[in-house]
Amino acid sequence: MEDVKQVVRDSDRHQDNPDGFADLLADDANLVNIAGRRLRGREVIRATYRKAMATPLGQVRTRIEIHDAWLVLPDTAVVVATKHVSDERDGTNVPLPEQGAVTFVLTKQNGTWLIASIQTTPIK
Repeated sequence: MEDVKQVVRDSDRHQDNPDGFADLLADDANLVNIAGRRLRGREVIRATYRKAMATPLGQVRTRIEIHDAWLVLPDTAVVVATKHVSDERDGTNVPLPEQGAVTFVLTKQNGTWLIASIQTTPIK
């Protein structure tokens, strides 16, 4: 499961790199962020992240803490983690939760693990 966990760690490392992050995604990836915004498709996610990096959201940093990972099928894995949020934006902004419960679903395509879905739920 180390290779699956590494993809999740890489997604964390690329949080401020829209291209690096998107390259870890399946073509039809689904993402629901901590604010509840749903995005569908690698290129939609890439474009949305590029735009976000040019706004105050680019000053929000997160850190993923992996708790568990397992195979559902030989080519499908689940990773559960906590997302720790550091909001470094200046000025008045809608507050973000400090933590989120995040679930990743990964699929192995042509020998490579890719993220098929990411769902983050705020922890209050």
